[in-house]
Amino acid sequence: MTDKNKREYNMDLERVLLTVFVIILHLNNRDMGGALNLVNTGTAAEIMIRFFESASICAVDAFLMLSGYFAAVRHPKSDYASGSVSPNGNRSDSGIPVRKSVLLLLTCSFYRVTGYICYIIFITPGDFNIRTFIGYMLPNNWYVCLFVTVLLLSPFINRLLSALNDRERSILTGLSLFLFSAVPMFVTMMGEIEGVDIRGLSTVTWQGDGMGFNAAVFVTCYIVGYSIRCSRDYWDRFGVSFYLVMYFLTSALTAAVSRFTESVWHYSDLLVIMEAAMLTLAFTRVSVRSDRIGKVISALAGCSLGIFLWHTMPVMFAGFWVRFGIAASAEKGFAAFALTCTGAAAAMYAVSGAWVLACRYIIRTVTGALHR
Repeated sequence: MTDKNKREYNMDLERVLLTVFVIILHLNNRDMGGALNLVNTGTAAEIMIRFFESASICAVDAFLMLSGYFAAVRHPKSDYASGSVSPNGNRSDSGIPVRKSVLLLLTCSFYRVTGYICYIIFITPGDFNIRTFIGYMLPNNWYVCLFVTVLLLSPFINRLLSALNDRERSILTGLSLFLFSAVPMFVTMMGEIEGVDIRGLSTVTWQGDGMGFNAAVFVTCYIVGYSIRCSRDYWDRFGVSFYLVMYFLTSALTAAVSRFTESVWHYSDLLVIMEAAMLTLAFTRVSVRSDRIGKVISALAGCSLGIFLWHTMPVMFAGFWVRFGIAASAEKGFAAFALTCTGAAAAMYAVSGAWVLACRYIIRTVTGALHR
C-alpha cells in the first residue's frame, strides 16, 4: 500500500501519458486530425492507425479512474462519516467542491478565449466576431462539463462507496458496468453491425451509448478507479508486465473489432474501460525513485488539462498541425507516414505544454504582484 501523504509520481506519469494519448487520438480520428481518412484500407498505415487509436481511446476513462483512485486514497471512511472533508482535500461545511468546479470552468474559458484571440491575430487577421467571441467565453467543452458534474457529485459518491464493504462495492461496480457500458454498447453495436434498431432498450440515451459522452460513463469509471484503490491488496498480486500485456492485447482486440464497427471506440465500450483499468493497474506497480525526476513529471502532469484544452483550439489545428503535411506523407509510404504522425503528436504536446507553462507563469506573476 502507498503512503497517502507521499506524492505518487507513478500516477502523475500516467496522467502525462494519457495527455499524449488524447493528442494521438485527435490526430488519428476522422473528424479532427483526419489521419484515418488519409490511408487505404488494409495497408500497414491503416493497421498502425487503428492500433494506436485503440490504444489511446482509453485516455478519458483512465483520467476518471485516476480521480476515483485518489478519492479513495485521500478520504478514509472516518472522514466521510464526519462529513467534514471535500473531494479536493479541503474542509468545508457542504463538502461540495464548488470552488474547484468554478476554477475548472474558468480555466476552460481562459484557454478558449486566448485560443480565439490567437486565431484572430495569426490565422484570420481582422476577422473578429463578437458573437463568436462570446461563445468562446463559455466553458463549452464536453469533457470539462461532464468532469465538473462528477466532481460536484463526488462527495456523495465517495460516502456511498466508503460505506460499502468489498463485496457490495464489487456488486455496485459490476452493476454500473452492466447498465452504463454493456447494455448501451450492445444496443449501439446491434444497430451498426446487424442494422437492428433496438435503441429503446438503452439504459443511457435513446441513441444507445451516445458515444460515451455522458455522465453515467464518467461516474462508472470513477467507481472503477475507487474500487481499484480499495482492492490494491488483491491487484498487487500481479506485476506490471501482466497488466501491460493485458492492456496491449485488449487494444489489439479493440483495433480488430474496429474493422467491423468503429463504435468500439466509444468511451462507454467495455473494451475501452478494460484498457483504462489495465493501464491504471500497470502504473500502480511502477516506481519513480528519483524525487527530482518525479517533480518534473508532476509539473508536466499539472499541465494536462491546459494541454488537453489548448491543443484542440482552431489556432493549433489550422495554424500548426496542418504544417506537418500528414496527407502528403501518407502517399510516401508507411515509414514516412509513421514518422510524420509521431513528430506531429510530439510537437503538439511540446508547443501546447510550453504555452500552458507560460500562461501559468504569467498568471502567478500578476497574481503575486496584486497581492503585494
